[in-house]
Amino acid sequence: MIASSAQRRGTWTMSDYWEMAKRSLRHIRHDPEQLGNVTITPVMLVVLMRFLFGGAINTGTHSSYINFAMPGIFVAAAAFAAVTTAISVAADMHEGVMDRFRTLPIAKSSVVTGHVIADLARSLIGVTVTVGVGYAAGFRPSAGLGNWAAAVGVILLVTFALSWLAALIGLLGRSVEVAQQLAAIVVIPVFLSSALVPAATMPSWLRVVTANQPVSQAIDSLRSLLSGQPPGSHLWLAIVEFAGVIAVAATVASALFRRAATA
Repeated sequence: MIASSAQRRGTWTMSDYWEMAKRSLRHIRHDPEQLGNVTITPVMLVVLMRFLFGGAINTGTHSSYINFAMPGIFVAAAAFAAVTTAISVAADMHEGVMDRFRTLPIAKSSVVTGHVIADLARSLIGVTVTVGVGYAAGFRPSAGLGNWAAAVGVILLVTFALSWLAALIGLLGRSVEVAQQLAAIVVIPVFLSSALVPAATMPSWLRVVTANQPVSQAIDSLRSLLSGQPPGSHLWLAIVEFAGVIAVAATVASALFRRAATA
């Protein structure tokens, strides 16, 4: 009986998560600009990296610069997509929607979790657009189907972690505008990583930070997977480090949301 009751609660909670995720995705119809971060931004990055910087940066490999830069662009797209989560969570907290949710028989955690799940769907759209533009610009990965599946898994892991971090920022922001400004915290680590230039070309004091931070581990994993090479320790380090980010950010965000929802 206890197990059956717990199973029903789990089913209801998952249903609430799904409904809130659909609610977040439906907002795209009324605010198509939400897709700008995951479509326009990656397109601009691909064009810049291919045609502006591509002939000036030496990666120390025989591969073209666009092949080197694309893994970083995938992660950058995930980071920019997460900004939407921060804004959406902040809007729920400061525009009166929470007053309505408090009266509904739903899992209160589903309000934030729904935004995070919706961000995964937006990120998949961004990946699709980025791959298409990358191929048009000369991106030629040598990855097989298995490596591509692993690469998409890494991108979704990064998106999930950054979305929880963005949700936490959205809860901390005192207004939607403040949350939007603070969301830059999610994007900055991408440009302090091996996304656009090899870490080996950086000063030693900076290399220690950039080469070992989670974003660089994820990018180096993607770079190996998309080139058809084994990712080595980069993949496991990325999984462990981003799992830690998810655990901490989700725990703190859930605690903050519960306190706000019962205030």
